[in-house]
Amino acid sequence: MANIHVQCEMCCEEEAVGCCNICGNICESCCVIHKKGRAFQNHILKMYGKDGYNSRSIIYDITEEKCKHHPNERALLFCQIHELMICGRCFRSDHISCCHEVVDLCEEAGHVDYDQFNAMSAALNAIKDDSKRIKEEIDRHKERSNTHAVKCKKELDDLENRLKRKVEHSISSFKEEAQKYHDENIAAFSFISSVCEDKVSWAIKEESQLNEFVNNSLTGRLYLMSRNFDKGISEVKRQMKEAEYKNTFKNVCLKENTAALKCLIEDLTDVCELQEEVDGSDEVTTLSIGNATVENEKTRKELFEELIQAKLDTNKAETGQPH
Repeated sequence: MANIHVQCEMCCEEEAVGCCNICGNICESCCVIHKKGRAFQNHILKMYGKDGYNSRSIIYDITEEKCKHHPNERALLFCQIHELMICGRCFRSDHISCCHEVVDLCEEAGHVDYDQFNAMSAALNAIKDDSKRIKEEIDRHKERSNTHAVKCKKELDDLENRLKRKVEHSISSFKEEAQKYHDENIAAFSFISSVCEDKVSWAIKEESQLNEFVNNSLTGRLYLMSRNFDKGISEVKRQMKEAEYKNTFKNVCLKENTAALKCLIEDLTDVCELQEEVDGSDEVTTLSIGNATVENEKTRKELFEELIQAKLDTNKAETGQPH
């Protein structure tokens, strides 16, 4: 270490041989004044050690620190209770009760504790090694996570395409079924309209004959017509009623079935599972979100039918009926 010549901070003429907690570095003449002068009786004076400038160099880095509460004073004391560097004024005013826990830095920090240095260096190196290890593990986790993310996205895209095809197929089937019912309804409408038009023509024809027989006083023909009139009317009404009620009209309507949509969404979760990596290893713990098993691969309709059958079997068992 290079020698550092510290000048006296009182007379600014001679080289410092000691240190005052109030005045700072002082020379030999000023030390004598400190020891004899009544004004300096509360000052703490420490002489530099016999090991020369090395001790001064060590002390110098501390003696230049200024007190935070008294900027004109040097902080040469350290309160171990409050973890603060303090000056003599702070000691007398605020830290008297900490007396036994206040140390003189010029005395305590007068040499290098290499055992402490080695322990602190080892601790710092351990921090660096652990940080490097954790960083490497995180990089591996990040790489695996990126790989899983790409794979998951591809699988979800494939699932989306399959679902789209399935939905499109189902909707197409629904449209075809709706069109079939519509065509059947149109055919029924045409048939009923045809029957009605035919009966209207029959009624017009019968009415024309009725008027002719009355206007021409054809009583004989009117008599014969009346004999079968009620029977003819009844048959026409029967045919019209049969045409009206024999045909049923069907329509396909989209209903807002929130329960079905909820079941669909819940079933979709069966295609995914959450995998949790164990810290510090490459092991993977699978937390099932809906990992489909053989038992739950059955459709909801099949499970519902099995439930109904189970209830029937239970009822038969309770009533004593044979299966």
